[in-house]
Amino acid sequence: MSLSNILSQDITTSIEIPSDRLSLSLKEKQIVEAYENEAWLSQLNTHNDIVEKKFMKVDRNLLFQILMIENVGYSKSSQVDDLKAKYDPKNQRMDRVRQSNNNASSRNYQIITQVNVNDDDDENSNNGSNTNFMNTGNNNNKAKNAVYKLSLQSKTGAVFFAINSTPLPWISCPFGAKIIIRPGTIFNRGVFMLQESNVTFLGGINKKWNEHKDHKINAYLQAKLERDQNQVKQTGINTKKRKASQLS
Repeated sequence: MSLSNILSQDITTSIEIPSDRLSLSLKEKQIVEAYENEAWLSQLNTHNDIVEKKFMKVDRNLLFQILMIENVGYSKSSQVDDLKAKYDPKNQRMDRVRQSNNNASSRNYQIITQVNVNDDDDENSNNGSNTNFMNTGNNNNKAKNAVYKLSLQSKTGAVFFAINSTPLPWISCPFGAKIIIRPGTIFNRGVFMLQESNVTFLGGINKKWNEHKDHKINAYLQAKLERDQNQVKQTGINTKKRKASQLS
């Protein structure tokens, strides 16, 4: 068993653990311990039961794999526009182009249409991303300090969420990457509050999950946009009904 094999697997499937634990490295032993620990709130059966849990503290190392990462401080519609422009810069909305032309900070960005793969660093090659936008200015600080929502999956297949309360340097990792949430982490209403000090990033990549990654993110954001729009419409309908009943 090698570390790379562990990190590339789906932890909801059966993972073979060797009987000879002495042959494992320290990092592998940590992963095995977190994997073998009882999954978080495994005794609860429904989502409602989980979100009722308030301000609990994690009491053991927990292994999770990352399903999705969303920048919740940046509008979904803007993220969708960015992805469309990423596929083809000609798809960029004209109002955004005009705005960027009038904004001095936009000079910090360059559109990259060709990439010399021989010059890629190890980090870019490991994270499985195919970036067409390069931040060359102070906006790196804004991205670093952004708040992200992570969708996490335990070995039982249960899905939880996490929010970073401090910057996490590995936040642009690929789907399927593994993390260990450590004891003392706060869990409140279905959400882990992550800090760099209470989570261990293990890395790894599930190649299948990362195929057409940008298109999957786009579909995810589009679905959430449609859901939000439907909720707004439904809220408007209910408001009109209440006003009508009050007037009648």
